Amino acid sequence: MPLKEFLKSKTFLKHFGLAILFTIVFIWFTMIMLSFYTNKGENFPTPDLRGKTISQVEKLAGQNNIRFVVEDSVFRKDVQPGIVVLQNPAAGHKIKPNRLIYLTLASFLPEQVEVPKLTDVSLRQARVLLESKGFAPGNVEYRPSEFDDLVLVQKYQGQVVEPGTKLGNGATIDLVVGKNLSGGETLIPDLTGFTLTVARETLKKKSLTIGSANYDPSVITKEDSINAVVWKQLPLSDSTNFVKPGETVELWLQLKQSPPN
Repeated sequence: MPLKEFLKSKTFLKHFGLAILFTIVFIWFTMIMLSFYTNKGENFPTPDLRGKTISQVEKLAGQNNIRFVVEDSVFRKDVQPGIVVLQNPAAGHKIKPNRLIYLTLASFLPEQVEVPKLTDVSLRQARVLLESKGFAPGNVEYRPSEFDDLVLVQKYQGQVVEPGTKLGNGATIDLVVGKNLSGGETLIPDLTGFTLTVARETLKKKSLTIGSANYDPSVITKEDSINAVVWKQLPLSDSTNFVKPGETVELWLQLKQSPPN
């Protein structure tokens, strides 16, 4: 039978029609099954899990028909270890039941980072290196040297720390910096009424350092120590006697007294 006649025959048209009907039914059935599988039309906002412990998250997960997995951990000084600090998807994002939520917890210990080599570079370069590695620049102690503004020693908690030593991310590194003494004498300023931060910056501009900071017993909390002011210093401020750069000044601090009514 010629092809043209076959295409017009009842047999071909019948089977072609059945094939189209079967395809439509198959597509319809597939869409129905996908709708059931993906819970089409069922979604709800992601609950806020930040600031919660794992036990609290487990309870919320059961109530909201979601799943979770701890993906990572980060160290945060101001956050209790074990608390959720990040989540993905974020709170409020529309999700379907049984969705997996990825969590990041606050870790118990900071990430260990190698201390960079800070000696034989300028103070400015050393500070940049410290901050790039996640460390905090601490006190700067000046020491007589022919190499002006060059880092001579790097310290952690009063002890020399060698390059490559691993410390917690965010640790404070103190620096001993050279100061050329030729013609560099300076005067000790009056620090009375200054906070520790302001006093430190004032001394640094004069190439002087704080020997120790002694707090009054009334200074109890961290906020108290921030707000405390200098009421006594040794050596005393002097507008006539010059001292060499690198000299230390002892400070005594107390909470600022309120004026009497």
